[in-house]
Amino acid sequence: DEDNEEVAEGEGKGDGTAKKVIVFVDTQVKADAVFSQLMSCGYSSLSLHGGKEQEDRDSTISDFKRSDGPPVLVATSVAGRGLDVPSCACVVNYSAPNHLEDYVHRVGRTGRAGNRGRAYTFVNSTDEAKFAPIVARAMIDAGQADSVGPELRALSDSFKERVKKG
Repeated sequence: DEDNEEVAEGEGKGDGTAKKVIVFVDTQVKADAVFSQLMSCGYSSLSLHGGKEQEDRDSTISDFKRSDGPPVLVATSVAGRGLDVPSCACVVNYSAPNHLEDYVHRVGRTGRAGNRGRAYTFVNSTDEAKFAPIVARAMIDAGQADSVGPELRALSDSFKERVKKG
C-alpha cells in the first residue's frame, strides 16, 4: 500500500522530510555487512554497534536524528533502548530478537509521540517456532489479541508444548 511504499523509499526526496528506518541485526559483523550492502546499493546509511567508540556512536546517533541525515540506521540492540527519533517510520528486525523485552524495545523505536510507525520482523524457519510466542505475547500485551491469527497461535502453542515436555 501507499504507506509501505513511503517507508520502503524512505521518502528520500532530499528535501529534509525523509522518514527514518532502523534495521536491527544480532551482531556487530552483521551490522557492518548490512550497512555496506545498503551503501553499495545506493542507500545512504549508518551503522551503530558496541564495537564502535562511544564518541563514534554519539556522532552516528546525532547524524541519524538530523532531518537531512541518512535515512537508514543499521544497529545491534545497543540502539534498542533510549533512542528517540520522532521521524522513525519503520523498524526492521532483520535478525529476530531472542526475548520479548528486546522485541518490545526495538519496535518501540517507531510510532513515537503519536506518530504512525511500522515494524517488520524477518524470521527464518529455524527460529519461527521460538519467535512465535514472543510476537503473540507482545500483541496480546499491547491489546491486539484479536490480531493474533490462527497460524501464529498454533505455532506459539506448539512451541510452548515442546518446551513443557523438555
